[in-house]
Amino acid sequence: MKKEIDTLGLVRHLISPNKIHYAHISTWAKAYPEAITWASPGVQERAAQQKIQVAFNANLTDKAPSQWANEIDQLIFRGSRFMDEVVFFHRNSATLILADLIENFEPNKVSQNMRWLIKLAGSAEPDGKAPLDLRLTFWGRKDQARQCVERMLQWKPRRIILSHGRWYASNGTAELRRAFRWLGDFK
Repeated sequence: MKKEIDTLGLVRHLISPNKIHYAHISTWAKAYPEAITWASPGVQERAAQQKIQVAFNANLTDKAPSQWANEIDQLIFRGSRFMDEVVFFHRNSATLILADLIENFEPNKVSQNMRWLIKLAGSAEPDGKAPLDLRLTFWGRKDQARQCVERMLQWKPRRIILSHGRWYASNGTAELRRAFRWLGDFK
């Protein structure tokens, strides 16, 4: 995988988008020692609780750092009682990048045993969204999450890249509205 990544260009940043995705940052940091490692909210505490050794150079906030502020917007998606996720919007390509806030697994690409689970979780393509267990963590705090979705809708994404499952190559804004309908209506 490293050889394939190297063909894309110089790796300058390694990012933990939320406290579920961080455990292998140290391995990648060894492979790319010049890269800055970025921590999402709560990830360092989670790593300490799990006794996973990981070091970060900087913390992600609602404001994009100077290293990519001219190209990428970001915000911390809040409202969950379990975790915040940092989401990114690449302005030139109108591409929204998410980790776990939308999962869109293709049933034919997972084992028979997993199909029922992703359908139960609500994260099966074509109707992908945050899995049920994550959606439940927003109980009583949906207003915060709705404000974050409103901001992402203002970006007018054309496409959405996901960490889990089929990405949305077009109709990004419509897919965003659909996937977050569990929060209610949007402007």
